[in-house]
Amino acid sequence: MDMQKQDRRIRKTQRLLKESLLELMERKDFKNISVKDITELADLNRGTFYLHYADTYSLLLEMETEVLRDFQNMVNGYREAFKKASLMPVTIPIIQYIEENKKICKILFENSSSNDFVNRFHTLILKNGTAIIKEQYPNAKDVTLNYFLEFITYGLTGVFKQWLNTDMQQPKEEVAEFVDKIIMGTAKIF
Repeated sequence: MDMQKQDRRIRKTQRLLKESLLELMERKDFKNISVKDITELADLNRGTFYLHYADTYSLLLEMETEVLRDFQNMVNGYREAFKKASLMPVTIPIIQYIEENKKICKILFENSSSNDFVNRFHTLILKNGTAIIKEQYPNAKDVTLNYFLEFITYGLTGVFKQWLNTDMQQPKEEVAEFVDKIIMGTAKIF
């Protein structure tokens, strides 16, 4: 069998399982979703599920990891174009991504079973933020840097949750500009 065809079928099956899990998470708590629920909605058998995932948690973890990898790639692209005066080169793509992937982002940022996602998102911001701030402000004190990054991390999470909760009524450009002003205004402490 052609390897590319097989890979395409695998990707299609995994996509179906992920979409089914997301749809179920919109209706009920993750802890109450079974493999049977997912496979029935996807119209696949349980054996197919277990070829790809050990359990529902491993499926959720893979989905979280993909979103975080996408965020990290955007930050990596941004670091090359960093300007002291603005974070817009990274803020706009992240907010655009959230808009384009509203369903999964809303579920991951808000679902209590995805607390690990929020913690991993915080870690991503802290890791990248520390490096960026140290590059731009080499004399920044560690204690001040830690307070700043904690403030920014929880603030960004709150802004994204609020934007998702209000069904993204505010234009993404305004949200990006707000985030940029808050972060860059706060960065003046350095």
